Amino acid sequence: MADSVTPHLDDLIRELSAEITQIHRWMAEEAGLNTTDLMALFFIRNGEGQVTPKQLSENLGLTSGATAILLNRLEERGLVCRTPHPSDRRAVLLSLGEAAKSEGIMNLRQHLRAANAEVFDSLSDEESIIVRNFLARTLESTRHTLHALRLKAQKEKATS
Repeated sequence: MADSVTPHLDDLIRELSAEITQIHRWMAEEAGLNTTDLMALFFIRNGEGQVTPKQLSENLGLTSGATAILLNRLEERGLVCRTPHPSDRRAVLLSLGEAAKSEGIMNLRQHLRAANAEVFDSLSDEESIIVRNFLARTLESTRHTLHALRLKAQKEKATS
């Protein structure tokens, strides 16, 4: 499908990912956070109060100790709340704290939406469905691959 002039699809995805990463860095700086903290807040927000520290750890690729330090830091700033798990008394669930809501940290993503509004709005309904399906499948495949790579690395570390 691609000719010698047109960038390959994987090159475009890599470049888009790099640019989005730069926007996330800027957003984190604006909020007085590091990028990992911001990614943690996004994951917790998307989990709608059902995220456990273990899930957060796995998503971010952090150890349980590093995740505990991250959560302590975010909790001290009022950005994250830990509540008892309703069915597992040993576990906690994570949700956004009042500071994350009131300081507008989670609204910083509007910059990304605004930057691409013209592109998004130019898509027909059919094109939008195709793009969404493509991105969802690519995201799922990437998550699966990353999970497999992390498991393989853990197994190799355990046997060495």
